[in-house]
Amino acid sequence: MRKQGMEQSLEGKVAIITGSGSGMGIGIALAVAKAGAAVALVGRTAETLEKTRALIEEAGGRAIVAVCDITDRGQVNAAVAKTQAELGPVWLLVNNAVSTDNRPIEDVDDANLDLVLRSSIHGSLYMMQAVFPTMRAQGGRIVNFGSGGATMGLPEVGAYAIAKEGVRGLTKTAATGWGQYGITVNTVCPMVATPLFDTWWQSLTETEQAHQLSMIPMRRMGDGEQDIGGVIVFLAGPAASYITSRTFHVDGGRAFYDR
Repeated sequence: MRKQGMEQSLEGKVAIITGSGSGMGIGIALAVAKAGAAVALVGRTAETLEKTRALIEEAGGRAIVAVCDITDRGQVNAAVAKTQAELGPVWLLVNNAVSTDNRPIEDVDDANLDLVLRSSIHGSLYMMQAVFPTMRAQGGRIVNFGSGGATMGLPEVGAYAIAKEGVRGLTKTAATGWGQYGITVNTVCPMVATPLFDTWWQSLTETEQAHQLSMIPMRRMGDGEQDIGGVIVFLAGPAASYITSRTFHVDGGRAFYDR
């Protein structure tokens, strides 16, 4: 397995990546595996997770599939138990999975809000609580996912923005409480092409797409493996052991406002 430098090596570590059957999650899983970690691929669809596992194994890495609905605490506990039984104690948890139906804030109803809150807030919390006993004993790294659209307060993402700012609150609270155990907890706000992003992107005209790209100083979308995965590998490695409770906008400079 190709390593990304000893200073970033995750050799001998175990990682759980949620939402690793599609989009950005695939890139993150590949980056973490290429850094040397054994990876548990968590998501609701076995078929897509198996495709990610095949990509990792083709690159010489090791991965297992743990089918799980992260909004169900029992399934989360079972997925973490399976991971630790087959791979060993979890060092890195990446809470990437989310389900959403973007709509303006005035159109958010109970079902819409519940969908996003349960996948973002409940799912992340359940996973964090499930790995906590192990991380309390040995230390560890947790990376949650926020949104630049949420930090900027974009009204068109409604419930998604509400939930993603809640994730940042969860990150800060856990980082403050768990730092004494050698656990770091950080948030990444990405700008990267994903199936969710593509749905929105295809709804834009060419002129609107060009305008969106013009607002990214780097003038391109991020890459899940190189741009986002690279930051995750750094946060999981020894060089980031004193970084916690932070929000990292990995977005080519797109987010112009952050509290």
